[in-house]
Amino acid sequence: MSVYMPMVQLLSRIAMLTKFLSDPTATRLMNKRTAKILIGDLLVKSGLIDLGDLADAIPISTKTGLPVGRVLVGSGFLTDEKLQSALRAQSLIRDNFLTVDMAIKALQAVASKDVSLDDALADLGWRSEYFELTNRLGQLLRDSELVNAETIDEALQTCFTTGLPLGRILVLKGVISDSVANAAVSSQILVRDKKIDREQALAALKSAAERHTTIEESLDFHGFLQQKSAKTVRLGELLMMAEMVSDIDLLSSVEKGLVDDIPIGQVLVDARLITQSTLDQALQMQGMVNSFEITPKQGAEVVKMLRLHDIPVAKALAEVKKKDEVEAPPPTLEFPELIRLVGIVPSKEMTIARALSHSTGTPLTQVLLSKNLIDQPTLSAVLRTQELLAADTMSAEQAIFALHSWLWTRGDFNEMLKNLGWT
Repeated sequence: MSVYMPMVQLLSRIAMLTKFLSDPTATRLMNKRTAKILIGDLLVKSGLIDLGDLADAIPISTKTGLPVGRVLVGSGFLTDEKLQSALRAQSLIRDNFLTVDMAIKALQAVASKDVSLDDALADLGWRSEYFELTNRLGQLLRDSELVNAETIDEALQTCFTTGLPLGRILVLKGVISDSVANAAVSSQILVRDKKIDREQALAALKSAAERHTTIEESLDFHGFLQQKSAKTVRLGELLMMAEMVSDIDLLSSVEKGLVDDIPIGQVLVDARLITQSTLDQALQMQGMVNSFEITPKQGAEVVKMLRLHDIPVAKALAEVKKKDEVEAPPPTLEFPELIRLVGIVPSKEMTIARALSHSTGTPLTQVLLSKNLIDQPTLSAVLRTQELLAADTMSAEQAIFALHSWLWTRGDFNEMLKNLGWT
């Protein structure tokens, strides 16, 4: 060292550091997955440096403004390679990919056996434990032909090197969109939970990417789900709608939850992306959405309002509902839904027709005609009904009844409406 501190100060600093590192409270905090650990503490705990080295480096770092790690390397107490290993371990701890205990054990091996951090973590079983599902996700994206094998291999290497989730890496590289990444992770969860098989996951994932829909919508269109999902909302979607988390943070949290087998809400809280209070409120709103008491949009608005204002949940909910009553547009019955409700085109054939329309850019009406799923007179009757619905001269119930009546007679549609007393 070119700069020395008086022995009294040196001993004082060592005593303070020893007291902190041996404090049970500090140890408990360091062992939490959300703990923040200073690089100096990590280096001392792992044996890469001793307390005296750190005590010497701290005042120089303070005086020069250089990071403590750089001072330690410049002073010859630490190699640059080992500093980089410690910094990577610190990053993995901060991002909740690695516990402090395992990081210290790995760095101890780096110090004593002169191995790389990757090798030390692999010896501890961390890579096989964490990246088992990551490899499966890469295989799913590869087999669905959404990402080529070379790109997957490069992304997996980045994943192994940085500890970042595979989906997040692919999105950051611009290889896939966040919606495709979310669909892939969601399909992986559904396969794990044995709600669908792998072949269904591949078909639905590819379709979801082509049609820009969620994996659930794609599965529903293909008829892969045993039960059709009701108008429900997932916790992550609700928090995104409430602008509490970004799509990339949500993607990372979903992957972490999948690997660690813990609820996504807890992952978000542990990562300090949301508070426990916000999680509790969001779960309450999610329950109300899934029991059809409120809409997903209303639930998200309540969560957003509670973040900005310290008011009771009941008051926020009342204000959101009151606002929706004033602003809500009249409900409409879209063309595909009208055909489905009347039973003109079976649900499975309609799903295929809609997918073909989306992929080719051909109007849905032309696809239905070309596939002989509807004839021209029926199409004209449906389109006429749509006109009356748009003009607000006919209710949805009347439209369905009118089309059912016309299908029995197949005469002049306007004449039939007159016979029903509707002009």
